[in-house]
Amino acid sequence: MEIRKMGTEELYRLTELFDYNDPDAMISACTERIQRGIEDIFILFEQDVLAGELHVMYQNDDVRFAKQGKRAYLFAFRIREAYQNQGYGTKLLQTVLALLQENGYDEFTVGVEDNNLRAKHIYWALGFSEFICRKKETYQGDSYEFNLYLKR
Repeated sequence: MEIRKMGTEELYRLTELFDYNDPDAMISACTERIQRGIEDIFILFEQDVLAGELHVMYQNDDVRFAKQGKRAYLFAFRIREAYQNQGYGTKLLQTVLALLQENGYDEFTVGVEDNNLRAKHIYWALGFSEFICRKKETYQGDSYEFNLYLKR
């Protein structure tokens, strides 16, 4: 198992884990945020297979999500179906949280949809238990409602 930051030249691989309505727009937006230091994407490989991803946002206009150097927002947490229920997701989250703590972050937020029971289970087991707010967002024409949780 290998966990590392994704380079912008690899962003096209994210389509292996999620069916984007507009992959080119996703690649462009992620490239810009990574280059500006607003976001990183951590990926998990099992041998040569992209088994998971976790995006980390370091700053946001809404400080309930992220605040540079203090609070990081974790989102787009995806594990390939063949690797679910085997500890890969927990390992990815734990590794990223440890790295962020080493870099001075002491608060972390996640957004989780009501029907995402696997993610809820992992988040709560790792201490994401403080409810912050209910949010609704639209991404590439699809609307999502989720609860934002905090871990201190």
